[in-house]
Amino acid sequence: MASNFTDQMQSISEVTRAVALGDLSKQVEVDVQGKMLDLKMTVNSMVNQLSTLANEVTRVSLEVGTEGMLGGQASAPEVQGVWKVGRTNVCSTSR
Repeated sequence: MASNFTDQMQSISEVTRAVALGDLSKQVEVDVQGKMLDLKMTVNSMVNQLSTLANEVTRVSLEVGTEGMLGGQASAPEVQGVWKVGRTNVCSTSR
């Protein structure tokens, strides 16, 4: 059982380390249950939201940088919390 817990924590640690280094392509893939499943889902959701936001920031900045369009809008409907507030504020001020 201790080995299983170690494997689970190792997987979560690898993903969070990758995020800290800017790699948003990793997901926690280990088979888990209970509270560890909740942690896995939370980490994967966080990575997905960060990835979506990073992609939209990149897309909009390229649009502004190459086309000079200041009216571009980010589209990231699945982001939540402070990420959603930030996206909403940026989108409403750019109109």
